Amino acid sequence: MKRTLILAVLLALPAFAAQKDDDFRAAQAAANANKIEEAARLFCAIAKADPAFHNGEAAQDCKIYQDQVNRENARNEERYTDGVNFFNQGLLDNAEQKFRAIHSGTHLADAQNYLSSKIPAAKQQAAAQGAESAMSAKFEQAKEAFNNNAFTSAKSGFSQVASGAHQSEAQAYLQKIQQYEQFMQQGDSAAAGKNYQAAISAYQNAANIKGDGPGDPNGKLSSVRMMASANAPQPQQQPQQIQPPPPRPVVSAVVAPTRKVDIQALLRKAQAAQRKRDYGSARGAYLAVLSEDSSNEQAHAGLDALPKDTVATGTEADVLLAKGIAEYYGGDFAKAEVHIGDYISNQGGKSALAYFYLATSKLTRYFLGGDNEKKLLAEAKEDFKKAKISSAFKPPEKVVSPKILKIFEETS
Repeated sequence: MKRTLILAVLLALPAFAAQKDDDFRAAQAAANANKIEEAARLFCAIAKADPAFHNGEAAQDCKIYQDQVNRENARNEERYTDGVNFFNQGLLDNAEQKFRAIHSGTHLADAQNYLSSKIPAAKQQAAAQGAESAMSAKFEQAKEAFNNNAFTSAKSGFSQVASGAHQSEAQAYLQKIQQYEQFMQQGDSAAAGKNYQAAISAYQNAANIKGDGPGDPNGKLSSVRMMASANAPQPQQQPQQIQPPPPRPVVSAVVAPTRKVDIQALLRKAQAAQRKRDYGSARGAYLAVLSEDSSNEQAHAGLDALPKDTVATGTEADVLLAKGIAEYYGGDFAKAEVHIGDYISNQGGKSALAYFYLATSKLTRYFLGGDNEKKLLAEAKEDFKKAKISSAFKPPEKVVSPKILKIFEETS
């Protein structure tokens, strides 16, 4: 039995030696391939089994490669820690660089998980957040443009908000702008055609969207309402009933005509006053003639003959101004400006009121014309300056558009 055991051991020795040679060659191949963990494992296994193998070369290589493994593990630990810190700070490219440098060690699987899953997901999320931030910035810029009445810029900005939390809100703003512009166009068209009720409805709809929007819907609404009121048909008086006439805006400003002007009687009165050198009364009577017949040659000749610095007196002169103001409220701006201009050029006594209504008529045409006639705006401001020369003048606030009053107040 003992002899048999010894024989078996002797037979196994060559096989064991051959296995160690194979393992040694495998360890060298791993080392050449920079697989230091595999090389260290094989060299150390051989050295443990036979410390003197290859004159101790296996044991020596075991120590060399195990030291390399330990140093690499320390570096991998540092790489992994840095990679995790970079990832948590959002520095994804830096984190990816650190994790890719880990080829071995206890954190290899975790590093691969970051590279294959966590970092791609974080990049996708960052891209989505960047897109959301860009859309939010575009929306805020467009909303600021809308609030500042820069509708062209606002439309461009809102149309670019194609995704994100503000997309539906941007579309709502675009619809508001489109509706607003349609209502303002409808109002301007209706006002130009003297369809005041349609204009009121359109301007009101626009004001409901943005009362201080481009074109000033509230100001136009106020102007059109006054024109509609001035042109409204008066109720029929019942027979045998005497009622006072309905109030008109001009009544509180000047003396309105109560009967048809007798041109011949006024001419005789003016000529008689002129002979007496009562130039103020003469000028007032001539102006009253012009309220009925703006091209009357006798009246113009008589006015030309009067001293230029004469101021019209008497209620007759107010007839011309009253007619011009009434024509303004009736929407006949051309005639209004002719009669008020005649009143001013011929030294009417209420020059401040005349200049005010001359400017008001021009501003109304400016607003109804879509703010295109800049010359009208400039002329109106000059007329307002002349109206303000009289410190005692107070504009008729209750019967004039707040928008017009604002320009009057700002003019200096």
